[in-house]
Amino acid sequence: MLCILMGQFVVSQGQDKSAHEAEKEEKVPGLADTDPLRSDDLWFLHSVEDDILGQENLSGFLARFRSVLRGTPVSGDSIPVSVFHFGGSHVQAGRIGWAFRKRLAQDRPGLVVSRGILPPHRLAGENGPPEVRWSSSANWQGQRSSHRRHTGDWGITGLEVSAAVPDTVCLWNGEWTGQGCVDAIDILSPTENHWEWSNPHSLPSEEPLEVDAGDTLMLWTTDSVARLHGVWMRNRDAALVYHDLGGNGASTAAWLRHSLLEEQLEHCPADLAILAWGINDAHMRPDRFDPDRFKERYSQLITAFRAAHPAMDILLVTNNDSHYRNRHNPNAERVRQTMAALVEEMEVACWDLYGVLGGAHSMDLLQRTGFASSDHLHFNRNGYELIGELLYDALVRAALQNAMEP
Repeated sequence: MLCILMGQFVVSQGQDKSAHEAEKEEKVPGLADTDPLRSDDLWFLHSVEDDILGQENLSGFLARFRSVLRGTPVSGDSIPVSVFHFGGSHVQAGRIGWAFRKRLAQDRPGLVVSRGILPPHRLAGENGPPEVRWSSSANWQGQRSSHRRHTGDWGITGLEVSAAVPDTVCLWNGEWTGQGCVDAIDILSPTENHWEWSNPHSLPSEEPLEVDAGDTLMLWTTDSVARLHGVWMRNRDAALVYHDLGGNGASTAAWLRHSLLEEQLEHCPADLAILAWGINDAHMRPDRFDPDRFKERYSQLITAFRAAHPAMDILLVTNNDSHYRNRHNPNAERVRQTMAALVEEMEVACWDLYGVLGGAHSMDLLQRTGFASSDHLHFNRNGYELIGELLYDALVRAALQNAMEP
């Protein structure tokens, strides 16, 4: 248990009810404990070797990821491979990253695979990764960038939370047993905020805390108004860190409102940014969706990410098939075409989730077989874990292929 004494933070109101299906028990018994990719119900999947467009643009990340897979880190390199996964409610649910981390830990026993930044979704009254626990007796409120009427100085989490009075907050990060102890803590908040830390075995010290924090520490601020974006409990033994940074309703337009995006990102090691916005941008009538505007927003975000980390590789993710107002939404195909154009123009890569899941009308099949939500837009726990499995397989395959190329 990690206990933190916090000052005041900023909030998010309301949440996507469909996203809670990510926390329900499996509709298909046993799949999460075996191998969902072997289910006969998923005959329509098209996981093929060319599901990553522009794979050559991932060479930096793939080289480091391959060293992790082989258990032979780059000589003199003690910095873990860092993956940032951005998106909407699909990512906020936390199951995609959970499945990715679990597969890697299972494939490489003894390897420390770490969870990254923890946005305070639960304090804001939103859904989040089920295994992450936040608790407090105070009344916390939140502001998120995807809510048009909310305001805030958002960074890489898209969320701020606040409380009227300081209070003790308990946070458990849900790491698996044996994944190592926390040895450093980072607090993400607006730059004008001042935070101090303490734990039972040391004197108060200013952030960042570079001592053995154990599993308990206290956080407080002397500011009259304090704000929190997230907490990162670092583990120096980690071989790979996977950050789940999604927000219900998040879109490219919402992320362009993040004034602290570059500033916060440049202080975090980053090898790969997975950009999975699009499902909310395209959730509208086909005649209202503007691919050119969508492309321009994505281009601006890619430019912002590269300004923070010029050497960081970028992987776009196409939309899953979906419904809009109870009818099939053809915009997913237009998003796919737009991202293919960005691969050529911006020298990024793109994982074709739309094609891998079966393309048009595949959401009907996924819902019928127990992997998707009844709204034909979101997934349930089975579905999100399936996506995490597919993403892991795609990147492992790409890393090994990259090693064989001249």
